[in-house]
Amino acid sequence: MTGMGAYRVLNQGILVESDIPGLYAGWKTGKIFGTLDCRSGVRMKKENRVFFLCLEDAVSQGYRPCKVCKPLDGVLFQKIRLLVPQYGTLEEFYERDCDMR
Repeated sequence: MTGMGAYRVLNQGILVESDIPGLYAGWKTGKIFGTLDCRSGVRMKKENRVFFLCLEDAVSQGYRPCKVCKPLDGVLFQKIRLLVPQYGTLEEFYERDCDMR
């Protein structure tokens, strides 16, 4: 399927049509992102879903990684670390919402 833009994804903060679904899915309401096959993600309402072409798009839009599917490992965290300098470790990034309560 080329040229039809069957998917709507966030790319650098802008919602665009894409031929590919993206690598990550996010929950708009809670600002959480995970893998496309995350068991928590597949239960969310479709109107609350957003898709990202890359990890950097999800993180730069303020989404934190899902604690269920854990889409980030240490290597990926190092890749995006400059986008979230307030978190010194991957564990702190996963626990971001605990600080907001």
